[in-house]
Amino acid sequence: MNKKDVMILVALFGLWLLWGPIDRTIIKPMFFPDPPATEAVDRAEPEEAEPTPVEIAAEPYDAVVPTAVPDEREPVILREPDRPAEPVAMPADDVPEPVEERTVRLETDLLRVTFSSRGGTIRDVLLKEYPELNEPDSDPIFMDFSTASALGIEGIAGLTSRHEFDLQELPDGGVRFSREMEYGLRFVREIRKADEYVFEVRDTFVNTTDHPLQLPAYGLRTGRMEPMPGVTSTYGMFALGVDTLLPADKVKRWAKEIPKWLRDSSAETVRHPLNTPVDWVAVKNKYFVQSLRPRDLAAENAVVYAKRSPDGDPSEVWAALQFPTSVLAVGESFTRELVYYVGPQKIDRLSELGFHQDQIMELGWAPIRFFARILMVGLTAFYGVFGNYGVAIMLLTVVIRVIFWPLTHKGTESMRRMQELAPLMKELNEKHKDDPQKRQQAVMEMYKEHKVNPLGGCLPMIVQIPVFIGLFYLLRTAIDLRFAGFLWISDLSEPEGILGDVLPLPINILPIFMAVTMFFQQKLTPMPSSGDERQQQMHTMMMRIMPIMMLVLLYNFASGLALYWSTQNVLMIVQQVLYRRRLARKKAEAAASAPATSPTPTATYKKHHGKKGGKKS
Repeated sequence: MNKKDVMILVALFGLWLLWGPIDRTIIKPMFFPDPPATEAVDRAEPEEAEPTPVEIAAEPYDAVVPTAVPDEREPVILREPDRPAEPVAMPADDVPEPVEERTVRLETDLLRVTFSSRGGTIRDVLLKEYPELNEPDSDPIFMDFSTASALGIEGIAGLTSRHEFDLQELPDGGVRFSREMEYGLRFVREIRKADEYVFEVRDTFVNTTDHPLQLPAYGLRTGRMEPMPGVTSTYGMFALGVDTLLPADKVKRWAKEIPKWLRDSSAETVRHPLNTPVDWVAVKNKYFVQSLRPRDLAAENAVVYAKRSPDGDPSEVWAALQFPTSVLAVGESFTRELVYYVGPQKIDRLSELGFHQDQIMELGWAPIRFFARILMVGLTAFYGVFGNYGVAIMLLTVVIRVIFWPLTHKGTESMRRMQELAPLMKELNEKHKDDPQKRQQAVMEMYKEHKVNPLGGCLPMIVQIPVFIGLFYLLRTAIDLRFAGFLWISDLSEPEGILGDVLPLPINILPIFMAVTMFFQQKLTPMPSSGDERQQQMHTMMMRIMPIMMLVLLYNFASGLALYWSTQNVLMIVQQVLYRRRLARKKAEAAASAPATSPTPTATYKKHHGKKGGKKS
């Protein structure tokens, strides 16, 4: 390979690494500019198919003014005024007098939930099983929903988070909220714990008047979510996300859209209606999630809220399910049941929720998720025996190598035989250099005679790709690896970051070890030959670049992934050394028992096809 080819290859590799930032900062702004914020507000009207965010105040505007009740027996419409783009002063008589908040705490071995009389909501959740920091005396994860309370109602007069509810603790461990409005609507909410992190919510609306009431469209929101402290930003992963299940059983992820909505607005907080029915909505950070699902009918719509941080990225997200209007006849009641989950992103717990909520944990598309779930079972099993996830990853890698050993061995053997045919391949290329069709036909005849599959060396790698990708997704998202230590590594879900506070670029030993072992592993692996010297040089150059490429890609990924790849490289080196020794022993035995001259593949081919590769007459 000449110097020009090397420079082109290096330039292409550098462009590939930098393509993401180039696309975001140069190509997209130049050729695909985002629409101005004023256009975004216009497109956010309900009749548009794909709205863009509408500016709201930092706290959701939920002032509702009921209309006067007429004498006729027509439905009384309790409308929420048009939501303004900027906060407006609320009528003094619509703001309740401040009262002392009353709370009830539900506590189990895994969590502590605080219910608040303000809005009949969940004020905060303490996850006892998970420490906030990787320190011995760290406090547990504390989710503070005080600025956007979980299960808060938006859009019904007298039932917002500004209003006080009667709060009663139930004998079975649940709570009951109730409130009766002056215009005759009574609201009762019961929340009961159904499972470890699952709560059943039952909202009942009762018309206590002597005329029909029209229940307005309203929203029911999740609590706010913040990024996890100390989590390293990784390409393809978002600090915060919102997922929904669309009616066609398709999980839609909105994390990529949230930064665009923030760029389209100058407000501190944006409100973006999704304008599509949803079966559930989930807000999440890397390891924890809240999901809200109506038990019976899907929600009419969902709204995503995002608050910007000083650097422009979202600092908080929450969401609300939107339900349509309904009319309550005299004395009639209406009940809506929901399932609320707040807890870790663990594949087994999310699977138990049904309705594809296991896909909240991002494990790739369906075949990849299948392998990832199998690998998770193996990883958990090894951890249960040895009590260390680093050891579990290494043992899981050994099992994977054993399972794929026959394919790997067959691929290595195929590449070795291709190497032996390299001289004959070169001769055929020279002979038929002006006739590609005849050259291809002669090459295929040679493969057939020597029983060589030219794709045999690629098959083992192709088969292992879904397994590797599944493990890649698993190790970067599994909460089990959070704060899991191994040797000098304090957290297998994060890069090692040695001397990160001293050096400009922290030292990560495992990715470096991975690149070194990958280089030696490739040196020991037989390379297939096409007989073309230029192609061989290109192939050799790519093999030299691959370890550097993987070092750059995985340097800031979870150290558990580098541990897996390093273990795999060491096992491959051992396998190649054993293979070479076995091959040398077989050749020595064959040389001792064979005649003085034994035919080579080239000689055998010429014997049957003539000196110049043609058929003998």
